[in-house]
Amino acid sequence: MKFKTGYCFLLLLFAFNQAIAQHIARVDNIKIQSKKLNQEREILVYTPTDYDYRINEFFEVIYVFDSQNREFFDFTSSTISFLTNATKNYIVVGITSPYNKELDYSRNNDLLPVLQTGKSIERYGRYSGNADNFLEYVTTEVIPFINSNYRTLNHPIAVGHSLGASFVLYSLVKKPNTFNNYIAISPNLAYEDEKLSKALMDFDYKKIESFTYLYLSNANEGIDYWEEWKPARKKVHSFLKDVLKEEKIAVEIADYSNNNHWNTFPPSLNNALEYYFTNILEKQINELSKEDYDVTIRVKVPTENDTVYITGNQSNLGEWNPGKIQMQKVSEYHREITLTLRSPAQFKFTRGDWDTEAVIKGTYGNAIIKPELNKEFNFEIQNYFDGEE
Repeated sequence: MKFKTGYCFLLLLFAFNQAIAQHIARVDNIKIQSKKLNQEREILVYTPTDYDYRINEFFEVIYVFDSQNREFFDFTSSTISFLTNATKNYIVVGITSPYNKELDYSRNNDLLPVLQTGKSIERYGRYSGNADNFLEYVTTEVIPFINSNYRTLNHPIAVGHSLGASFVLYSLVKKPNTFNNYIAISPNLAYEDEKLSKALMDFDYKKIESFTYLYLSNANEGIDYWEEWKPARKKVHSFLKDVLKEEKIAVEIADYSNNNHWNTFPPSLNNALEYYFTNILEKQINELSKEDYDVTIRVKVPTENDTVYITGNQSNLGEWNPGKIQMQKVSEYHREITLTLRSPAQFKFTRGDWDTEAVIKGTYGNAIIKPELNKEFNFEIQNYFDGEE
């Protein structure tokens, strides 16, 4: 058993919220002086409710491109709660590509590589050609900043729309394994004589190192406008559905031809995330590091007579058996155990069964540690689900 749900959990969550200072979900506006772009850029970082209290939890990260359009960023950070019945929380990072009047630099400079065909140059002009530097900015400046300053897990999601979606797919072939989940909503696969579509079909997907989710959707592009989009899209969709056979890659393709290019974002994103929560998340959660780490876990208990067990997501944590691994009593109010674990380790404390699951200070769900970051971890049990001490 990993999560205790239902009425008891809701009461517990309510009690926690009443017991601590109230925190709302927060959006930080952060400025980065980018060496790769030679510009100052702003990113948006959404952290979920009570992030500051939940110090014993780590969170997956969703990167939303084109977040100078706040509706993309705000819709993504808002919809997760409704799709998961408020059971899952994510850090959401908005990567912006605003127009810089002084430099005459636009989003398309970020999202398009160097163009060579006359047709593409005529259409996009000087607003193109910096996608590789933008990708370096994302991978060497933005993502390391987020991982260094926030409690992040290991399976980031990239979300893009239109040329932002094209860039998300471009990042897959240029720097595979930057993300583990690619949500590309109405990507332009036709620019530069279908260069991106050809790259996706020629890419060596064996370079993918861990289980990866690839989602593509389209609206009514190629029907009444942008006619070149449809044949390029059909080739890529056919390849992904009928030719690509890789166990590590899950592909989902959705058609929203009753929507236009702009308003397809909400239904497409909802569909992409619903599929992710239903079919992908559990597989990625179960992926652990190949490396082993020796760690000592200590916990302060409410009463001196407590016999405490630890149980979690790997064999050395008992594979969620609540009464298998007993912690050692080292003092009246402290229990301890030294284990060899893989990362990330998720666990709970009990008194031997799930009816006596512990309420751990600093978390609403599973306690999570990344043992590569430290050798010793300290926790505190506030109470137990059965209310006994």
